[in-house]
Amino acid sequence: MNAPAVILSVLVALLFVAGAFVFWAMLRTRALFNHVGSFPCSVSEPGSNEWKAGVAVFGAEYLTWYKTGSITRRPSLSFSRHRLSIVDYHQRNEAAGTAVVHFECNGEDWLWAMTNSSVAGVVGWMDGASPVEEPTGM
Repeated sequence: MNAPAVILSVLVALLFVAGAFVFWAMLRTRALFNHVGSFPCSVSEPGSNEWKAGVAVFGAEYLTWYKTGSITRRPSLSFSRHRLSIVDYHQRNEAAGTAVVHFECNGEDWLWAMTNSSVAGVVGWMDGASPVEEPTGM
């Protein structure tokens, strides 16, 4: 086998592997968006100008966030319903209906950019938590 044929074979194999990773990332992202209780949002740390696009998914006790374009099946971030609190929020683009929400969970601060309806969903999910203790004064 001559050198150009070997190089061409290696390049084709690398393109095939890269294509498989891209295909998997696209399937994963599509599955996340089709999951019940999911919504698109971007996440940033306060003071950072870097925003990461992703998909958040409501769970029974946790709000999980998955980075889009990733190939891992695990969430990048996970927030407990009982430890998550909203510090502040402001309208990012009133015409588009997007807001930036400043969350605090376990001493860590996060900024989430999402639609106004997603903000309402997160607030409702946080308020819908079952009580930690049974009321005793009744």
